[in-house]
Amino acid sequence: MMEFIKELVESRMYRRLSQMKGKDVTDIANQLFNHLLMLRDLYELDKAQAMKYAQTIVGNLNFNGFRMSMPDLYNMIVMVLEQRKYADHLFNNWEITLPEMRIKRIFRDMASGNLNSRDFAQLMLILQRKMDLNADQMRMRRMVQTPELTSGDYKWMRSRLVQITRRPINSDLHEIYKKAISK
Repeated sequence: MMEFIKELVESRMYRRLSQMKGKDVTDIANQLFNHLLMLRDLYELDKAQAMKYAQTIVGNLNFNGFRMSMPDLYNMIVMVLEQRKYADHLFNNWEITLPEMRIKRIFRDMASGNLNSRDFAQLMLILQRKMDLNADQMRMRRMVQTPELTSGDYKWMRSRLVQITRRPINSDLHEIYKKAISK
């Protein structure tokens, strides 16, 4: 458990709130969408790792403020949900909203190891309707809810997720996901 926490601290995209200054909520929401896709696929690849990651978020499901101690995905959710609170740091997009209660339920389910695939698919469909996504993101949304994919489809989706979430400083989930797909 200590090693997992150490990994989270070492590879963080957003260590401080000041790193969010000047970010566009639309970009943060797109990263959030990609990270949810990654987490869903991680649940299939390495359920124990996905459960650990979800458990860290379930430890503080309020989503009421930026927390240095929380994973990057948590802070992305906070920045989109609490746009008004952080309006002095962000370029806001008031049309992007998140179904907070559904997100909380999904994280609780994932943390307990009982993810409802239909509920997750419905969340992703709701998010797709609220965000300006590209064709690859929409294709991957359909793929994570399809149990029988070819190995080529999995390979394409996983390499594409790694590519579109790559940043100069990668998120904690990006690093966990990269390790899981390389096994």
